[in-house]
Amino acid sequence: MIPLLSFLFSFLVLLSSFFFFLLWNGNDSGQLTDSAPADTLSHTSQVVPDPLGGSLPLLGQESGHLPENPQEAEEIHLTDSRQIVITTIRASDLTLGLRRIPAGFYVMIQVDGAQWQTTLKHVEDLDVVTVEWNEQVVLPPEPSCKVRFRVYASFELGSMLGHGDLLRTFETSIAELLDRSENSRPIVFQPKMGEVVSPCTSLFIAVEQLVFSKTDVGALCPITVSTHNDMRNLMQLSDAGHCILGRFHRTQDFRDLDQSIMHFESARDLCPDGYPSRPAVLFNLAAARFISCQVKGTYLDLDIPISLFQEALDSHPTGHPDRPTTQLHLALALLSRFGTRGFQMDANAAEELLNEVLDVCHAKSHIYRSALLAINTHVLQTARSVDANALRAEGPVVPWSPEELASRVTLCLQSDDPHALDEVIFLHYEALEYYSTAHSQRSQLLGNLGAALYTRFERQGTAEDLDKAIAIQRDVLRLYPVGSSDRSRLLGNLGLALYTRFKHRGDDEDLDDGIEFHREALYFHPIGHPDRYASLVNLAIVLSTRFECRGNDKDFDEAFAFHREALELLPVGHPGRSKSLSNLGCALLIRFGNRGNDKDLDDGIAFHREALDLNPVDHPHRSSTLINLATSLSSRFKHRGADKDLDEAIAFYRESLHFHPVFHPDRSWSLIGLADGLYTRFQHRGNDQDLAEAIAFQREALDLRPVGHPERCKSLNSLASSLHRRFEHRGDDKDIDEAIIFYREALDLRPVGRSDRPMALSNLGAVLSTRFRHRGHDKDLDDAVELHREALDLHSVGHLQRPLSLNGLANGLYIRFQQRRGNDQDLDEAIACYREVLDLCPAGHPDRSSSLNNLAISLATLFKDRGNDKDLDEAISFNREALDLRSLAVGHPDRPLSLTGLANVLSTRFKSEQGCDDKDLDEAISCYREALDLRPIGHPIRPEALSNLATALTTCFEHRSNDKDLHDALANARSALSLFAAHDPRKHIVHGVLSTIYLLFHQSRFHCTGEDNDYLNTAMDHFKAAAELVSSGLLYRLQASLTWVSHAKQYTHSTLLEAHTTSIQLLDAYMSATASVSSRHQSMKLFPRTLAIDAASYALRVGDVSRAVELLEQGRTLIWTQMARFRTPVDSLLERGDHTQALVTKFRELSFLLDKPPAEHQEGTARVKAEAEATRYTRLVDDWKNAVEEIRGLEGFSRFLLPPLFSDLQDAARDGPIIILIATTLSCDAIIILQQHSPVNLRLGTSLEKLRHLVNTLQRTVKRNAGPEEKQTKLTEALRELWVDVVSPVVKKLVRFSLPGSRIWWCPTSFFNFLPLHAAGEYRRDGTNLSKLYISSYTPSLTALKRARGIHDRSQPTPFAAIGQNHPAGFPFALDSVEPELDLVQSLLPSPSTVSFTKVTSMESTKYIALKTLRSNRWLHFACHGTQNFEEPFNSAFLMRDKPLTLLNITQTDLSRHEFAFLSACETAVGDMQTPDEVIHLAAGLQFAGVRSVIGTFWSVEDSTVRHLVEAFYKNFCGDGKMNSRRAALALHRAVQSLATNKDISLD
Repeated sequence: MIPLLSFLFSFLVLLSSFFFFLLWNGNDSGQLTDSAPADTLSHTSQVVPDPLGGSLPLLGQESGHLPENPQEAEEIHLTDSRQIVITTIRASDLTLGLRRIPAGFYVMIQVDGAQWQTTLKHVEDLDVVTVEWNEQVVLPPEPSCKVRFRVYASFELGSMLGHGDLLRTFETSIAELLDRSENSRPIVFQPKMGEVVSPCTSLFIAVEQLVFSKTDVGALCPITVSTHNDMRNLMQLSDAGHCILGRFHRTQDFRDLDQSIMHFESARDLCPDGYPSRPAVLFNLAAARFISCQVKGTYLDLDIPISLFQEALDSHPTGHPDRPTTQLHLALALLSRFGTRGFQMDANAAEELLNEVLDVCHAKSHIYRSALLAINTHVLQTARSVDANALRAEGPVVPWSPEELASRVTLCLQSDDPHALDEVIFLHYEALEYYSTAHSQRSQLLGNLGAALYTRFERQGTAEDLDKAIAIQRDVLRLYPVGSSDRSRLLGNLGLALYTRFKHRGDDEDLDDGIEFHREALYFHPIGHPDRYASLVNLAIVLSTRFECRGNDKDFDEAFAFHREALELLPVGHPGRSKSLSNLGCALLIRFGNRGNDKDLDDGIAFHREALDLNPVDHPHRSSTLINLATSLSSRFKHRGADKDLDEAIAFYRESLHFHPVFHPDRSWSLIGLADGLYTRFQHRGNDQDLAEAIAFQREALDLRPVGHPERCKSLNSLASSLHRRFEHRGDDKDIDEAIIFYREALDLRPVGRSDRPMALSNLGAVLSTRFRHRGHDKDLDDAVELHREALDLHSVGHLQRPLSLNGLANGLYIRFQQRRGNDQDLDEAIACYREVLDLCPAGHPDRSSSLNNLAISLATLFKDRGNDKDLDEAISFNREALDLRSLAVGHPDRPLSLTGLANVLSTRFKSEQGCDDKDLDEAISCYREALDLRPIGHPIRPEALSNLATALTTCFEHRSNDKDLHDALANARSALSLFAAHDPRKHIVHGVLSTIYLLFHQSRFHCTGEDNDYLNTAMDHFKAAAELVSSGLLYRLQASLTWVSHAKQYTHSTLLEAHTTSIQLLDAYMSATASVSSRHQSMKLFPRTLAIDAASYALRVGDVSRAVELLEQGRTLIWTQMARFRTPVDSLLERGDHTQALVTKFRELSFLLDKPPAEHQEGTARVKAEAEATRYTRLVDDWKNAVEEIRGLEGFSRFLLPPLFSDLQDAARDGPIIILIATTLSCDAIIILQQHSPVNLRLGTSLEKLRHLVNTLQRTVKRNAGPEEKQTKLTEALRELWVDVVSPVVKKLVRFSLPGSRIWWCPTSFFNFLPLHAAGEYRRDGTNLSKLYISSYTPSLTALKRARGIHDRSQPTPFAAIGQNHPAGFPFALDSVEPELDLVQSLLPSPSTVSFTKVTSMESTKYIALKTLRSNRWLHFACHGTQNFEEPFNSAFLMRDKPLTLLNITQTDLSRHEFAFLSACETAVGDMQTPDEVIHLAAGLQFAGVRSVIGTFWSVEDSTVRHLVEAFYKNFCGDGKMNSRRAALALHRAVQSLATNKDISLD
């Protein structure tokens, strides 16, 4: 929220006026001038001698780097058949430092009266660094011959009038050229005299000795003059005009400019109308005239260059290469005239011209960029209605003058155009390169640049800008010695900048320096000085800040004195007195917050009221004064709780909003203030309407601060905070998700480098922690901790905000420890952070009491975890100190929190082993009672205070058995429950307290049996109510339901079955809110893994076998069930009309999207992206649920996707009985499902412990390195035990319903999942084994079995694929049997007319190929390594050549029409011991994905055994040439029997 809004408004008034001191206006008499556009050049169509050759410097006279000992000419010998040829010329940085717009470049080569001119290279991309000519030019054969190179910039694309602009000249010998070329040494140039940078920084010429038979190489031509005298004079005048104009750019000597114009005018006189060169001559003259108007300020003369530009443009039809340049300059001239005279026709014409330029020019060309800049500047100036004399046309002809740049900075301050601000900063740097350090106006430029950089920092938050601004202001200050008239203003500017940097980084040195600069500025403003008031206020502000940081009373007293003196300078009747009153009122509010003196608060409000009286209804500052007064009243309410203050504050906020109607620029501030008041009133009275209205106002404020608005981040934070609070009040998931979205956006607006990024990180971390407590998703909590860590990293030791970041991190770590017991590091680190915070809050610090409370809470938790009495005693000591600090000021608003904290730790010590000290319990109850008294009727926290007292009284009853205590506890708890709103999520806590109280009534047996039972029933009702409280969140509801199960089981209560059912439903809902299947699996480990089988066991105990089956089906294989929901066919709905078809389409689309949930994010995935995906998934789930509800509303679909009834599940047994095996701590049972009979329940003669032992024995036997005989003996013993205890009793029941040799299906739970039931038997001569009686198959659930029997395509030929991999990536050895096994399978399959066979060999079987083959073939055989990942079961995989084909990949593949899969790989049917009833392994994954029959393995087997089994299986499966997946079980049964009769193959 905005607790310091009052300070903000009063300080804005001061700092805004203070900031304008940064704007240097330069000479008062200097009129703003327009920058000239790039100057233009002439046209020529022929090679002509250089008319200025004698006056232009040779490159040798510059600083080109030549060798000290050039190679002598006579060292080179050429044969008659070889010639010296220039093959390449490459020039670098040709546009660097140019002040005119170049159209292209060319090079002139001169040797002994002959020359060659390269083609004109047109440069469309300014970002291109080099220009290269690949033209072959033959040079004379004499090595000593001199060659001159001249590099020119051309400013026309058509014929040139003259040479253009000479950039560089270089003369050397042919021998030197050859040497440089051979050694790849370019000629490097230094800047020209008097320039910082000059164009063309280097030139490289490649020269070779070649034998030529070509005729198309360039030949040097004699320099001749083929033009008549007038043309020759015309070119000489043009070149002279350009040369002198270039000198003007360097010297700023107006005489050069006038002389240049004279030359261009003479050239025009030689060009009559219709002459081909006249457009170029007119353009040159117009450009020079335009520059003259700009630099001299003779804007009334603009008609002349505009007329000349227009005439030149009329001669350039559409498509002419020089038309865009002429259009650009004419547009600039028109904009300049529009700025000075306001002719709208000029602006319209200019805009049309510039748009045409943009349409035809390359986006990276100089002309395009200049046109775009001109348009943007014109729009900006028009929007701000700037004074005409402040306008200037854009164009890089000469640097902007300091006066012009000062006006440009002013314009940027009045707008919020980041591009304009970047441009003006660039122009300042450009001008500083132009003006030397000794220039008289350089200090003015530095001052303006500092102001612009400071402004950009304020808007964009780039720390580098603020550092540069401060460094520049320090440099400027050095230019003004003590006594200078401008020094005081500079001191104030530098003080402000340092203060700003301190506020962002917390460096004490900046704050101290800022104060000293402000003191010096005040020294230069003695009593009577007109600027003394501003200096007093500025110094008072920074001293107040230092007081808030360090708590030094001297600073605040001094600041307060300055505020009082400032007020005295504005006596009654002074127009500015109200501002000073507001400042003093705000200062008093600060002092109250730190010293708690009520008089300060009252006096501050009095000052604000006086200020308001001085600002009547029509006063422009009334609205800000209203907000200041409202904020102070709101603070007094929070201190004293007087409703009148809060209501009056809200009224003032509403009045301020009245002064800021829709579209008023300050409306958002009034909205935020009013929202803050309403939010506070909601906190006090709990009126939902206040919170709703506050959120509505915050939303409107956010709308008024669109993307790009500098205050948008604050509005996002305020709205997110209110939504966060409403979520805590109502528990609506949409509020918490929306709050996170807004906090995310706020964080995006505070990128790395922003000083306020840590606060955005902390806010997001806090709300993620809240969502974790609501939903229990570990990722939210881990992300929260990481966000707090990043915030702390950005607040290094000594930073002002470091305690806040430490607290945030400590809170996150503390919550994580509470949720994940056992990670002591989290708790230790949290306590270390809390201790550091306490160290940063020494005695007298306003936040010390809060730090003491936090540390005390964590130490009490440390005691509960480790039992060290010292920790608990220290916690109590800290709580007592915190309470003492909050007792110093009567009515301290946080005293109830300290009372509650102390009471909590005293209760903990009483309940501990060292406890049972009645004094602790009595003092705790006393503290709870006092805290309750401080939460009067109507206070929003009163229900919690009542609940705390009820809990303590309950403890007192348990200790003393005093009936009154228990009755008082009941009365307080009931009262607490009645005060909560219907959907308040905190009600679940009170329901828990009431459940405990009623259980105590039941246990105490005060009353007759009937009443006693009523107490027990009421206790269960409260457990149920807590589980059904939607607003408390799925996690709390699930925890409440599990507690209900525990107590109902303890008392054998009739609601036990309902409690189990509720828990299973909530677990299902809780799991479905998680997108990643791996995350779902990890979450399953946090809850009782026997929930479903315990529920089924209880149903069996009460004789409801059908219900037991339903509960098992609903509570087991939850992950598979949830994934299957998104693959439910709804074809039968399509015949019900258009509406139903649309509903089906919606359901299918949502199901498709949810069937592809985001997998686990890789390390380094952007947090924003991960959060966005999670939010998207949550919303999709909600939409999908709504679609399901619509379908259930249709006739005949009322149970659509609801847990199946037994009558539906019974159909799974149509092909044979299904035996469900249940193992719990109470009993082990078998349920035999028959299609035509009621289910049969059979109590087994084993126990959970015996089954655990049997599983361990089997697993150890398989894995041990014993000999075959010893291993077989151990296995035989285990299988005999399995027969006697489990399988034999079932068989005795089965024989009544199922004939020997028929099929049966096992559906095991718990430890039964890891036992080879099909192999159980007596294993003695003439003994009975299960395999001799029935053909066994397995199914993870009845639903999975029904799904596998869906409609399958039996089209011919059958597509069969065998996929093998003998040496996967990272595996130490190869499987020699893989490739022979693939060949064996192929040989045993029917003919190609029946089976379409595909073999994927080890060389071919990458993950991609295997997955592609899996999808396109409906019959599969895998021969490869298989691996079961027990930590992440969905990463169990078939190992391919490059990477694993995981279970997750398989589950996300639709195999609904697949018939059969043989998994000849290790451990493909082994589940996870921690979540056995989820049945997560490769075989189950294929069955879930739709494969009808799947053959898997429990453990590793010998290669020879596999070969025998594969051969026997396929001979039995398809030896008669037919393919039918229903025969797989019988074929496998016979294959295993054949192995059993083979004495060469061991039992394992």
